[in-house]
Amino acid sequence: MAASTTQPIPEPDDMEKLRAARGEGWQWSRIQEESCPQCGLNPSAMEPDSLGERVVELAARWHVFLVEADDDYLRHSPELGVFSPMQYGAHVSGTLRVAGDRLHLGLEQDAPTVPMFNPGQEEWESYNQLDAEELAGELEANARRVADTLGGMDASGWSRTVVNDRGQYGVVTFTLVGIGRNAVHESHHHLLDAKGTLGLGATP
Repeated sequence: MAASTTQPIPEPDDMEKLRAARGEGWQWSRIQEESCPQCGLNPSAMEPDSLGERVVELAARWHVFLVEADDDYLRHSPELGVFSPMQYGAHVSGTLRVAGDRLHLGLEQDAPTVPMFNPGQEEWESYNQLDAEELAGELEANARRVADTLGGMDASGWSRTVVNDRGQYGVVTFTLVGIGRNAVHESHHHLLDAKGTLGLGATP
């Protein structure tokens, strides 16, 4: 009898456990069709051809925030299980970079399968060593790439799909317009996180 090749499901790391204890972990793929229960944003109500412009607008707000905020504030985590503003900014920049890659892939291939974008704890910790102005520029460049791809897409491209194999968390299918919606939501939601205004009814 052949030996089993099933791999054990990895345990969540310390940060993941802390975030779960705080009630985070809403299934973010649902933002393709639903409002976020935490920040209230509903990108599915936006016109598809407005999503790229919105991502760029939010990236500009991120830029202002990152270059004007106090450096100690940017690198401080307010409590265990909560990321620092710099970590949130780096995560948004990475999310936009990955979104740009997946938009291109979804246009080039039919329903390609991609892995979960889930930086490890060490990478999250390294984000606090980044230069704020360089991060702001990188975030804006990644946002412009997303916007350029969305802007160059005709209506037939919106429904093309990318399959996100999230391992222990299951498999989720994104449409390309869904990737655009997620890019808007991540940029908006985490700017509220970084400013400490999530849940206060504030806009980024």
